[in-house]
Amino acid sequence: MKTLKDPIHGNIHFSDDEVRILDAPELQRLRNIKQLGLSYLVYPSATHSRFEHSIGTYFLANKLAASLKLSKEDVQKVRLAALLHDIGHGPFSHSSERAILTRFDSKFSHERNTARILKKSPISDYLKEIGFSGEEIAKIAVEGKSKFSEIVSGEIDVDRMDYLVRDSYYTGAAYGTIDLDRLIDTLQLKTGRLVFSENGFSAAESMVLARYLMYPSVYEHHTTRIADTMFTYATASALEDKIFTPEELYSMDDIELISRLRELEGTPAHLVERIESRKLYKRAISFSKEDLGKSFLKFLRINPKQALKLERELLNKCKLSAGEVILDIPDPLYVKEARAKIFWKGKIRELSNVSPLVKALSAAQWSYWNIAVYCDSQNLGKVQKAAKKVLL
Repeated sequence: MKTLKDPIHGNIHFSDDEVRILDAPELQRLRNIKQLGLSYLVYPSATHSRFEHSIGTYFLANKLAASLKLSKEDVQKVRLAALLHDIGHGPFSHSSERAILTRFDSKFSHERNTARILKKSPISDYLKEIGFSGEEIAKIAVEGKSKFSEIVSGEIDVDRMDYLVRDSYYTGAAYGTIDLDRLIDTLQLKTGRLVFSENGFSAAESMVLARYLMYPSVYEHHTTRIADTMFTYATASALEDKIFTPEELYSMDDIELISRLRELEGTPAHLVERIESRKLYKRAISFSKEDLGKSFLKFLRINPKQALKLERELLNKCKLSAGEVILDIPDPLYVKEARAKIFWKGKIRELSNVSPLVKALSAAQWSYWNIAVYCDSQNLGKVQKAAKKVLL
């Protein structure tokens, strides 16, 4: 038995078998991967790791599985799935993922990488030795193929519960405060779906509201977006120049990737130097859903290769070099929690269909979605003009 002290959940206990998994290099690597990437440039204390989040998710999974009265064996499966659900993340979390999506594999995801590690790596051997299969844990953790999947990866899951309160704590942004005990106590498992009882209505609404408020203030903060986009460009350039392969990239942690990029010449090193000295690009222009008009749907469905083509068109218009203009098209915004199920007046219904607040938030989220173009301050004027011609 081993006990770790967590600032969010207090003492977290691990069995001897789980300690073997906990100490595996694949999981220990997450100690050096920041949960919020480059958000520490905005919130100095936001340096917590994917490892911390993983043990917090494990704690909540254990608590929810016990509340649902799962069998001892099923509780253990859920605990392991929660502990290992982020094991496939690359350095700086989503930045490295976007770099691969842009330049190599448009179908790549950290979830697919997690499933690969769980099925074919030393971790899968450890799991087998303690009586579990990597395939079985992957179905729960990332593949959505188990009746317990929604506990770890669903509309209202323990992954989301932990990162909201943890990110709120480390950034100091109080918007992520939610009632974890109430959420867990009012959840039931019905035919493989997590469903709120009626008395969990307010707790469910508060979680949706918390995530809605955290997005513009933390996850999509404009400075964080600029830094992340610059870092993604630097990493993608190194990949394109074959400095390292996607496989090598995903074996690194934040420290190693930064070190590798610092050693290079040209665009990657220049962008990393600017990030580290906080001489970030400026936002030349941004376009909201309303600004884009009919072309909004085009940008909503755009793939990374098409976005790269647009970015290069912008460069040519401005007569600038690679890396001097960067286009940022964020993923579509969907309040996933709005599709959570609640047992309401004798029927299982979607939360958005019974909560006017959740329905309103689902629509309101588009108010902070926009595509943006970044560049050095000396190029703002010409980039603004070119962006209007190319993007509108």
